[in-house]
Amino acid sequence: MNSDLLEEKTEGGNKKKFAYDLLKKRIVNNELKPLEYLNERSLSQDLKISKTPIREAIQQLENNHFIVVVPNKGCFVSNISVEDIRAIFEIREIYECAAARIAAERAEVNQFVELRSKKEIFDSENVDDARKYLLTGDQIHTRIIESVNNAFLSNSYRTVLDHIIRIRVYFINRFGMQRLEATDQEHKNIVDAIVARDPDGAEKAMRLHLRNAFAYIKRLI
Repeated sequence: MNSDLLEEKTEGGNKKKFAYDLLKKRIVNNELKPLEYLNERSLSQDLKISKTPIREAIQQLENNHFIVVVPNKGCFVSNISVEDIRAIFEIREIYECAAARIAAERAEVNQFVELRSKKEIFDSENVDDARKYLLTGDQIHTRIIESVNNAFLSNSYRTVLDHIIRIRVYFINRFGMQRLEATDQEHKNIVDAIVARDPDGAEKAMRLHLRNAFAYIKRLI
């Protein structure tokens, strides 16, 4: 391939990735609100890149359900509805319950013993920042997924995790201390079951945690 064409292609790809990563970050952090209209020209001016990588980033964001494109109306940030949240939690059960079981069967236990000792993850009693505490808890779920050592699972879960964080950030100011304490205990139960090499217990604890979390968020809507 001609070196100039290769450089142009690489630069275009980098601009698309830059636009995708930045827009996704803004959506996940609720800087771009659900159902907010996105204008390609405005985004191009804001990010100081041409509309082509913006358009390509939007297409990828649509494929990953962060954006919806409505014919003859334009593109909008995807909504956060009960149905959307239910879909995310259903896929979480499929991924995370299986991963918890496998982790209890064959993962290196020491990593979970070390994780269990971290007070910043398992100490809701001294929480002064609910958002920081809840997002720190994602380390537990990510560690369980990564411990399976399945690249396909890990890659798929990263997009799911972005949606999980987005939902959590959206509702963060409505989380009560009681739910934080319950989450703390549920996480302990999951990790303790993995450390004890109890696949049934790990899967059951994970499923209970996810269903409790979904039920709580539904009450916030």
